[in-house]
Amino acid sequence: MIDIKRKEDCVGCGACHDICPKDAIYWETDKEGFWYPKVNLDRCIDCHLCEKVCPIIHSDTINRTNEATPAPEVLAAYNADERVRVLSTSGGIFSALAEKVLAGGGFICGAVWTEDFGARHIVTDRPEDLKRIRGSKYFQSDMTGVFKDIKKALATGRQVLVCGSPCQMAGLRGYLRKDYQNLIIADFICCSINSPKLFKAYIADLENQYGSKMVEYHPKNKEYGGWHNFAFKATFENGAVYAKNRTSDDFTKCFIGTHVAARPCCYECHYKKIPRISDITIADFWGIENVDPSFDSPKGVSLVLLNNPKGREFYDSLGDTVVSRKKTFEEAARGNGHLLHSLKGSDIDRKKFYDALDEKGFRYAMDKYGHPRRSLPTRATSFIMRALRKAYGLILRK
Repeated sequence: MIDIKRKEDCVGCGACHDICPKDAIYWETDKEGFWYPKVNLDRCIDCHLCEKVCPIIHSDTINRTNEATPAPEVLAAYNADERVRVLSTSGGIFSALAEKVLAGGGFICGAVWTEDFGARHIVTDRPEDLKRIRGSKYFQSDMTGVFKDIKKALATGRQVLVCGSPCQMAGLRGYLRKDYQNLIIADFICCSINSPKLFKAYIADLENQYGSKMVEYHPKNKEYGGWHNFAFKATFENGAVYAKNRTSDDFTKCFIGTHVAARPCCYECHYKKIPRISDITIADFWGIENVDPSFDSPKGVSLVLLNNPKGREFYDSLGDTVVSRKKTFEEAARGNGHLLHSLKGSDIDRKKFYDALDEKGFRYAMDKYGHPRRSLPTRATSFIMRALRKAYGLILRK
């Protein structure tokens, strides 16, 4: 039976839960809001299926999925439909992939918002559900039961497109234990999978500030300075609007800045490497303004990695619904460090932070523990470096 001895070894993908023939595995959520599998010993028949599908136990095997084509084809790309592109997190490539599958009568699978602003994966063949899946959620999505739904959809013979974090898609590979010709797996370059509990506490804090219930949340909204500005927008019942960019939004600071929001496994990720385990990898093409300024746009540009012949063939079938330009792997990796490297440890004392979150809420936890404590020499060095960069910029402009 599955036995988690180190929390850093579990990604919470749900493969073990879905494979259990006796429904003996259930979730237990920890103080930080992450779920981990537990076994009901009265039901367990010791079949070891849970161990056979685990993407961490078998990461070496799963990471060899595309070993025959270790060098992906690299593209900068965006959706030709400008409306879709503006509504998407980066360049709208997932929408183009999904629309192709739906048009052929297939199924798509991705994360949607729940009524209480959690996230859950769904499998659907309804085109109207695409708008619910479109866009990043930035915290861990519940996939309980979804691997079973994907297998049922595959059994129909219709095409199935599934998109999730690399460890979730590794869990799917482990669960299925074979490839399906009618399956397209897409993952994304992931910084970390973050705490749903922390996100909901952040939302509660915003609702308290604005005195109203939040009705919509749009990460990486492009209305406020475009794609590069990375703005987060919340809309409330009373008509108020919150919008801040990644340097000032507190939840963003928790996963891009201090990494206190990250699931512990993200510090030792098994899947930030080449070859990828997916057919297609999508991401923001950060740094495109330096690599190819003529292709840059405030509406968003995607990075696309075509990891095997199946991924290349499917992407080519999109035709003129996407605009693509070939790039090198080195150009892609330059602005996307998380393609190959795990998070560094957090500067925050996680126990104190999450204790404070439980005790007095998000605002208190952020104010007291949510910002890294830097020494005076470190702060002085940062000040000097900022001054030098500013002076150097002035010299260049002259």
